[in-house]
Amino acid sequence: MSLQSPKPIPARALWTYRYHKYLHIVGKFWSYRRKYRDLRLLKAKIGNRPLVAIILSEQMGDIIACEPMAREVRRRHPNGYIVWVVREAYADLVRHHPDLDGYVIEKCPSERMFLLNSGIYDVVYNMHISHRKCKYCPEDPINPTADQIGLTFDNYYDRGDLLYIFSQAAGLPALTDEPKMYIPAEVKQRIAALNLPHRPIVIHCQSSHIMRDWPAHHWNRLVQWLLDTYPYTIVEVGLTPVVTSKDSRFRNLCGQLSLLETAEVIGQAGLFVGIDSGPAHMANATGTQGVILLGQLFDFTDYLPYSGRYKRGEGVTILNDFGKPCAELPFDWVQTAVAERLGQPKLV
Repeated sequence: MSLQSPKPIPARALWTYRYHKYLHIVGKFWSYRRKYRDLRLLKAKIGNRPLVAIILSEQMGDIIACEPMAREVRRRHPNGYIVWVVREAYADLVRHHPDLDGYVIEKCPSERMFLLNSGIYDVVYNMHISHRKCKYCPEDPINPTADQIGLTFDNYYDRGDLLYIFSQAAGLPALTDEPKMYIPAEVKQRIAALNLPHRPIVIHCQSSHIMRDWPAHHWNRLVQWLLDTYPYTIVEVGLTPVVTSKDSRFRNLCGQLSLLETAEVIGQAGLFVGIDSGPAHMANATGTQGVILLGQLFDFTDYLPYSGRYKRGEGVTILNDFGKPCAELPFDWVQTAVAERLGQPKLV
């Protein structure tokens, strides 16, 4: 047997990576110094009010699921100045929360470590599990509270839903509340201007992780069956479209909506059908009935990310062919679940 040397990285790609790495690291230090200064000024302004940080900077579904943390922290610190530390892409998810006084944009996990080590926050509720590093920085973020209860990326989904486990990682009792979304009037007005039909069926077909996805040919077949069987308009949301239908009752809004606009569209739906992703958490948080497609995710087979009514099975059908990936979920399971949610077809 001959041993082959690993293929060398092209010099241009290597230097491009180094350029972005060093640019990021320099930017991180500048960002940290600026945020530390701004937080010092804020503390001087708020006087005796404690500065309280809730830290869960990503992902979209995690932040939506853990929204009740803001309400619980406000209950515990009625006089606190409470900020949510979040990545810029997800800031809208916390920007309008009535129990928050503000938010802090996180550049990367290493910057988060510097701010935590500086002692700038008076009280910290850190929901992150240890060892989720920045791809450019050497620092290894640690959450001693999560470590103390043995919570790791290898077992967290075995412990319960996202809110249940992350609230414990933050040092609180396990929370089980209903998630909510706070959508301002201007967002509602923008969606009203789209003139979507009343109570459409909203679908979300593609996540950021291929292991969560259901095949495109199944989605196209499902949409065609819905169009042939029911009078409803079908609206696809997300970043990249999967459905190719040209039917006048199919609307492709992929890549055209902000996070809160997507949530408003889902909140107006008569039914949401989608994979385990951020929009599925929006459906749970907006009170929309749903059909959610799950499958094995890494070593997790029997897991449920959702708290509140979806966890109780109210207004939702959760499909999971345990031990198999979502891609292998039978088409007829999904079709039957959707038909049961929609009931008998209504004539136009």
